Amino acid sequence: MIIDFESESIEIHNKLKQVEGYLDCEKIIIYTIKKQLDNGFDDEKIIVYLKMLSVWLAKKREACRGNADGANYRYAAGFIDTLLKMPYWKSWMNTIQM
Repeated sequence: MIIDFESESIEIHNKLKQVEGYLDCEKIIIYTIKKQLDNGFDDEKIIVYLKMLSVWLAKKREACRGNADGANYRYAAGFIDTLLKMPYWKSWMNTIQM
């Protein structure tokens, strides 16, 4: 089973349009990852998903350059890129209460 990137990206897009600021964008990404963990996806599939999401967010950011949505895409992509560099992202993710 693979993560349904299309439906997930639509959900993230809709949520990012409703929030403002870095912390709200972080919460959206954390919620999304926790949902994938709860659905039983393994680390490898989640990492592939996060890499795809990072590229998708970068493209959305470029398309929205100069407006508020572009900032939210930048915040979300930056957070994902940081997570991908952390070898202990999963244990950190499990400590967050939402």
